[in-house]
Amino acid sequence: MARSANLRELLSGREFRMLYAARLTSQAADGVFQATLVSYVLFSPERATSAGALATSLAIVVLPFSVIGPFAGIVLDRVSRQRVLVICSLVRMVLMAILVGLIAGGRTGADFYAVALASVSVNRFVLSALSAGLPVVVGVERLVSANALSVTSGTIATLVGAGLGSGLRGLAGGEDSAVAAVAGLASLAYLLAAGTAARSGRPDFGPMVVVPWQGAWSQAGQVLADMADGARYLAGHGPARRALTALTTSRAAYGLVLVMTVLLYRNYFTGRTGGLSGLAAVVAASGVGTVTAALVTPRATRRMPKSTWITVVLVFGGVVEIVLGLPFSAILMILAGALIGFSAQASKICVDTIVQEQTDDAYRGRAFSLYDLLFNVAFVAAAAVAAVVLPDNGRSVPVVIVAGAGYALAGLIYYQAACRHPEDRVIHAVGAPPAPAGTPAATPPPAVAGQADLSAASATPPA
Repeated sequence: MARSANLRELLSGREFRMLYAARLTSQAADGVFQATLVSYVLFSPERATSAGALATSLAIVVLPFSVIGPFAGIVLDRVSRQRVLVICSLVRMVLMAILVGLIAGGRTGADFYAVALASVSVNRFVLSALSAGLPVVVGVERLVSANALSVTSGTIATLVGAGLGSGLRGLAGGEDSAVAAVAGLASLAYLLAAGTAARSGRPDFGPMVVVPWQGAWSQAGQVLADMADGARYLAGHGPARRALTALTTSRAAYGLVLVMTVLLYRNYFTGRTGGLSGLAAVVAASGVGTVTAALVTPRATRRMPKSTWITVVLVFGGVVEIVLGLPFSAILMILAGALIGFSAQASKICVDTIVQEQTDDAYRGRAFSLYDLLFNVAFVAAAAVAAVVLPDNGRSVPVVIVAGAGYALAGLIYYQAACRHPEDRVIHAVGAPPAPAGTPAATPPPAVAGQADLSAASATPPA
């Protein structure tokens, strides 16, 4: 009852509902777009997929976040985040329309990757705006629940969009023309996302204090200085810094596992358990884990420190990876997808909350851009390692063990660091805001001592 009341309280706020709707429509469109890329690049019968080719594709569409991210943060701290959501969705609609023509023509060269890259890069602005805007529309005392609902629902929307796109591809036959139809559906989905975001007012999602522009060239010259300032700000807020470090380490393990899982379902598993349908089953299972994490995490973080809960879920993810991954069974990897999906989403909800709580609104855009940058660099670096060490069929016992150990060690090292810094373990009672950054932490009452904070991004949590 308390949980449903809390949900009703969240949804009673108009600004939160508008931001929530913008997230759902945007991330559902992202799912359709991802189904387009996966179908065309990785699971086309006409195209072989090796570890090196997969890592190269990931680098092409992920690494530019490291360049775009800082600019996204500067923009989000200076202009209406609502306008960013509207304009970016319209830009992606146009890019998807271009992609329709390229796919229909069977293009797989620089032009195709340039358009895909542009679309993914624009998405950085959208995701960062959604995260930076959340503390503006809900009270800080409800951030854990708001993150649990928003991030988890967004992931589910992405999975639903991917399912619709994959289903359309299957119904249309799976040829390039079918994938072009999926890209067309993505274009329409982005138009819907733009219309949804446009229903809100310009100031609804912040920034609360707008820093004036200084002209295009002058502003560009300030980017590095501003990002350095944002990095120093985060570095000076220990709880956020330590949580991001743990999450970045686990993201590197995730990069290894993602490349391995795609290759296994593309080249190793055969029959009805392999191929795109098998990988889709892993994605669906991860969605179940994601929903479960959203239900469990707010309750868990009322009973133990966020640092403890992050440790629990990351160590749990490491054990699952080794125990269920080593048999190299397509069925067990579906189960592992659900459990690792739980681990990844539970940790993400909490780390998002820590960063939001520890960051002033004027810095939130930059904070989440740096958050993305750390994620992407770790992810692509791990994918590059996977390209070197993985065989083309994806089966590698050492990679499973290293990835599992990476998850577990990230949690354990973070817990040790949190134990040395009591402020990481402060429990904020439900309904009470956390103490400002740098304020000495009060000793929690014995009856509730030991709460936790979580966060770990996940798109397709594999086995």
